[in-house]
Order: sequence, then structure tokens, then C-alpha cells
Amino acid sequence: MKSLLLFLSLLPALAVESDEPVQKLNGAYRQTKNKYGSMTTWKTRDSVTVIKVFRDGYWFGAFYNDRRSGRTSFDGACGGTYELKNGKYVEKVGFYSWDSTAVGNAFSFDYKISSKQYEQFGVMNSDKYKNYPINEVCERITATEPLKNNSLEGVWFMKEGYWGGQSRFGQGKYKDFEVVKIFSYPVVVYAYYNPITRRFDGAGGAHYQFDGKVLTETNEFWSWQADGSRKGNVETFKTSLNNGQFVQQGWEGKLREVYAKAPARN
Repeated sequence: MKSLLLFLSLLPALAVESDEPVQKLNGAYRQTKNKYGSMTTWKTRDSVTVIKVFRDGYWFGAFYNDRRSGRTSFDGACGGTYELKNGKYVEKVGFYSWDSTAVGNAFSFDYKISSKQYEQFGVMNSDKYKNYPINEVCERITATEPLKNNSLEGVWFMKEGYWGGQSRFGQGKYKDFEVVKIFSYPVVVYAYYNPITRRFDGAGGAHYQFDGKVLTETNEFWSWQADGSRKGNVETFKTSLNNGQFVQQGWEGKLREVYAKAPARN
């Protein structure tokens, strides 16, 4: 009987250490302060916007809108997959614009999540960033209006891409590329990268609204035009969904993209 009572008393502690659903982190966050590397005091974010987006086991981060002299608006992006295991946030890197040697690695962080805030504390280790402490505090990005239709919420991978009226995705410079697009209202982000060569090509992000037929994106950053001149541009795309895919068309008929939905990882 004593052994049974001891086992039952341990169950709450064991539950704390058990895996949690990845959806616990779903949302978009803006960094408010950080301590990187050898920093001993917190640094607030006043000249650079840093976001981190989570959705169904996939994550995305971007640095942009650097207003310091001599710097472009877009500074870099990273992303991959994650799991919540043994009380830790474990992220695997699928692309990393600052250091390709980080791609394929997994890093474990302590984390805290609430309705208003996300925090992570840990160390990454790559050829460029050896035993590099990362401590970040972020606030949740909230919407100014309800999402009209949630059919796009989730993670999508490009299957076909036509730009300028010609098929481009999977050919030429985009051979063996992956394109991921993550909708985590009110934010949508996307990235182009080669998982084989670890080459990062570019990324973009926007605030979005969807009514079931038209996708509206208000640009936040777009690395292919890194001076920030696209920020605030509003673009609309005719969108249709069918059998786990969505088709996005725009740019006066010059753009057509087909995406397939990725299953949630947990």
C-alpha cells in the first residue's frame, strides 16, 4: 500500500515532465528584450523588429526594420520544426540565413508561455555560434479584428509556382527548394530555402485577413527588396481551397502558387 501511495504521489510530477501538444505555442510574437552571447544585462528592442511565429510544430523567426544608419530593413530569417519534450522547447533548424552550419541541428531551451508572452532560455551551438546563449522575451501579436475565415490557418508547402506566367518552382535556381508558408493569425510568413545545400534564398511576412475567397496581405518585410520600400503595401490574392491544397493567384495574372497543407506534428 505504501508503494502504491508513493507512486500516486509522483504522478503530478511525472505529468509536468511529459510531452505537451505543440499547439500550446501557436501564435505570433514580437521580441521585447534579449540577452545574447556574453551580454549580462537585458537589451530592449527599439530599432529592430524581431518576430517568432509558431504553428502546429513549425517555427519561423525574422529580424527586420533595422533603422540604424547603413543597415537594410531585412536582416535575416530562420525556421524549422519544434516539439515540447520533457518540459523543454526543442527546435530543429531547417533554414538559417546567418549560418548554414546550424541547419539540421536541434537546440533545447527552457520556455514559458502565457496568453500575453513567450520566453525562451538556452544555448545554441553551430560553427559560427559556439555555445551561444540565447535569452528572449516576446509579447504576443494581437489582431485588431477577428479572422473572417480560418481555412488557411496552419502550415503549407509549395507544390507548384508560376511567376511571370512561367513555371519556376523546382527548376533552375529553385531546383530542390522548399517553400513554406505559415498562417498564424494575424501574421503570415514564408521562406524559400534548399534543405540539401542549406542555401537560404529569401523570406517575407505580412499581417493577413482571409474571407474565404480573397487573401489580403499587408506587407511587413520582403527580403528580395530589402530596403523596406514594400512595407505597408497591401496585396490581394484570389484564393481557392480543395482537398488539402490552396491556390493563390495575383500580380495581375503573373503569379500562381499551389500549396499543400502539412499535417500537424503533434
